[in-house]
Amino acid sequence: MKRTSKQIIIKALSIGVVLMGFTHIAATFSPLIADKLALLPDGAQDAFLYFSLMCGALLVMGGGVTYFLSGKIAEYDFVRKPYILALSILNVDGILAVCNMPHNPFAWVIFSLTICLMLVNLTRVSSHQ
Repeated sequence: MKRTSKQIIIKALSIGVVLMGFTHIAATFSPLIADKLALLPDGAQDAFLYFSLMCGALLVMGGGVTYFLSGKIAEYDFVRKPYILALSILNVDGILAVCNMPHNPFAWVIFSLTICLMLVNLTRVSSHQ
């Protein structure tokens, strides 16, 4: 099956989302190394680590799902729902990143990647119905 330009764009954006997820996970450990989390109470440290690592994992997994399933939508009808779910979750994550961290440039990169991923897919997914 020949890859279209849309599939190439989708795969590139998905790789960008995955890379941002790994960056997020790596950035979670920098405050630990610098011992900056010591100022937080124990419960807050645990919550910070959990939510930060889970957000990075969500980006890695969502980007991976969109990467691997993007070429399968035309072949397999049952792939559409999990694909749209992954796109939706990534968009919520991107929007919330900007809402909660408007001065963080990485939040804007995640927002841009996830919105572009959704926009590129809108016409593609709906045209296969």
